[in-house]
Amino acid sequence: MVEVSILVEGGVHPNSNASADTFDNSEKLRESFQSLLSKGVQDNRIQIKIDTKGSYTSIIKMPLHSNQLALLDLDGDQSQRTVRLKEYQLDQHQDFVFFMIQAMESWILSQPDKIETTFEAYTKIIDGSLAEFQALKDMSPEDISNPSGVLNSLLQSYFESEKAGKIKKLKYGKLKNSHLLIQQLDPEKLKYQFEDFHYLLNKIKELLIHA
Repeated sequence: MVEVSILVEGGVHPNSNASADTFDNSEKLRESFQSLLSKGVQDNRIQIKIDTKGSYTSIIKMPLHSNQLALLDLDGDQSQRTVRLKEYQLDQHQDFVFFMIQAMESWILSQPDKIETTFEAYTKIIDGSLAEFQALKDMSPEDISNPSGVLNSLLQSYFESEKAGKIKKLKYGKLKNSHLLIQQLDPEKLKYQFEDFHYLLNKIKELLIHA
């Protein structure tokens, strides 16, 4: 058995004064990443420990090595990788740094069918596939700018619910419902759509070779 710790950008810092509900959702986000990566690795000899650290500033202060990796939002397209590594002073540790390109929400937008499954209990406003949403059509997920904003627009355009006689459109919140979406994602599809996801899984599996 080998153990690897992955520091993921997202969630709330343990010393934050956030509400109990926010801490609870942060823990659910951590668990959803752990489930997703464990399904991707598919090897019970590897124990994956996910640590959500809030912002990237907390992660870049931590030591990185083969048993402690970082998973960060790139907040830009693939061309920004080198820039971001230098900005974060991680260029000497790039073998242990992986990016969600352009952000975590890009992974979610790459599988619109999983979004629909997640929120199937809501009333659907528009008939048809979510893949036909204008911001997604003919776009590579890594090329979608502001993916969290696009995801929020998609949810408000397609889903609503009624409570106490009032109609409310569904809104996206990273610490509100992202964990519901992450846990639905298919890691096999992510491997083919996002190189860094594939490389991350391979890096984790390499631990068995050197164990």
